[in-house]
Amino acid sequence: MDKTLNSGTESLCMDRGHFMLFFLLGSVAALAVFFPLGAKRRAWIPLLGWWLFLIPGAILVFYGLSHSTTPSFATPVTAVGKAYDHFERKRGRDTSYGFRFVPDGGPPIIIETEIILPHWNTPAIFDGQVFRIVYLNDNERALKNEAIDIAILSGKSMGFHDSLDARPVGKWLAIPIGAALATFGFVGLRYMDKDAKAAAQDDDDQPSS
Repeated sequence: MDKTLNSGTESLCMDRGHFMLFFLLGSVAALAVFFPLGAKRRAWIPLLGWWLFLIPGAILVFYGLSHSTTPSFATPVTAVGKAYDHFERKRGRDTSYGFRFVPDGGPPIIIETEIILPHWNTPAIFDGQVFRIVYLNDNERALKNEAIDIAILSGKSMGFHDSLDARPVGKWLAIPIGAALATFGFVGLRYMDKDAKAAAQDDDDQPSS
């Protein structure tokens, strides 16, 4: 994604509700593996091993969160036209953006997106720029007509391009996978001392031959 002309403001793109759901799925899967392993088996994993679960897992979670939006089966629609009247909307702790889009040869539509656009708060620059957008024609989503790919083709911000992955099998999967790895590593670090003591106690309790 080319963000070189962005305003410098970055956001975590997926809405909080879906992020928490996907993170929880991964965490539950990790715990379903962690506890059945038992203290004796877990005690064999060294400190570095737990960190090698935690750190890559956290990186995957952040990658999935910042590069994807809520997955959808809706057919993407591509259109070229002019953008006007940018607005910002808050839903609880989530912030989304939108603008009036006038496609070539078609009626105006309201586009919503989680992509932060350059000069969004300067109408003299923003209004009238030519955009090429890909949006989801799905009014059941929290964001109506959500733009998942935006390229600016004219004006001061010409050359800007940003996109989010909304494929049903896409980058959002990094969230539950990363959550599983990170949770496994985090809980493993928390249980290291306890597992070592339990494993040592188990060895002491074994009858000597």
